[in-house]
Amino acid sequence: MSIEPLQAFLYRGLTTTNLVITLIEDGSLIEPPAQPATGGPTVLDEFNMPARVKAKRMGRIYELLFCLENSMRELIGRTLKEVPELEDWTEGIEPGILKKARKREEQDEAARWHGPRGDSVLGFLDFPDLGQIILDRWDDFQDLFGDRPWVERYFSEMNPTRRALAHTGDLTEFDVERMEMRVREWLRVVG
Repeated sequence: MSIEPLQAFLYRGLTTTNLVITLIEDGSLIEPPAQPATGGPTVLDEFNMPARVKAKRMGRIYELLFCLENSMRELIGRTLKEVPELEDWTEGIEPGILKKARKREEQDEAARWHGPRGDSVLGFLDFPDLGQIILDRWDDFQDLFGDRPWVERYFSEMNPTRRALAHTGDLTEFDVERMEMRVREWLRVVG
């Protein structure tokens, strides 16, 4: 018996293992969640299978929404911090919107049993508020977006889908495809 097929098999296995480790480390591949230490059932096993299948499908889309919305918050914070005439970047947020966010921030701090919602007041804003800040400070965002009506439409059209997803709704495949397209559109505009 020749040892060459065994060597080739072991080499392919080692190469594949190294590639998987590299992909996990650079974030291109997501490592599967660990199983419970007991090896037994999880709390998800208590729910019916159709609900779990929908949840898994929506989890992928929620991940997209999470990344989009938080990148919007980062963009707004970064942009407002660069505005020279603002002594404090939060001065760039309309007082009513800021007051609502500060109230939520206080409620969050009072719920000590719960982890923080965010490390910035931007984490306490509603999705439409993000669009409103951009529109209110248009002079600061115009170079990036260029087209004010596009920004208005973007937030107006994305909000129903975002709201359904954020409140554990089950999106149609059409809605999912549309959301993915709109996120790609956002990324193309902001770079």
